[in-house]
Amino acid sequence: MAPKYHAFVCATQRPAGHPRGCCASKGGGQPLFDRLMQKFQQGMLWEKGVSIAQASCLGACNAGPVLVVYPDNIWYRPETADDIDEIVASHFGQGQVVERLRFQP
Repeated sequence: MAPKYHAFVCATQRPAGHPRGCCASKGGGQPLFDRLMQKFQQGMLWEKGVSIAQASCLGACNAGPVLVVYPDNIWYRPETADDIDEIVASHFGQGQVVERLRFQP
């Protein structure tokens, strides 16, 4: 079965003070990816047709951590596990974009 959604979480790490910044310096993409993986392993994403992956730089370095959902081309700036849970329930579960977490890169 081809996934309905592809979710990418930035996992790029740069040294402190790097001029481009990085997702890891603002709380990190890794905990967000870990939360998505937890949901995936619980079956909450697979059943909704969601594929997840860690990505290298997504180009929104100073906004991170970021998550982008394709094919919808929706960019999120989640900060907490609760934000991930809301994206899973709303976007992946009901097809509703979580506007409060959305941003334009």
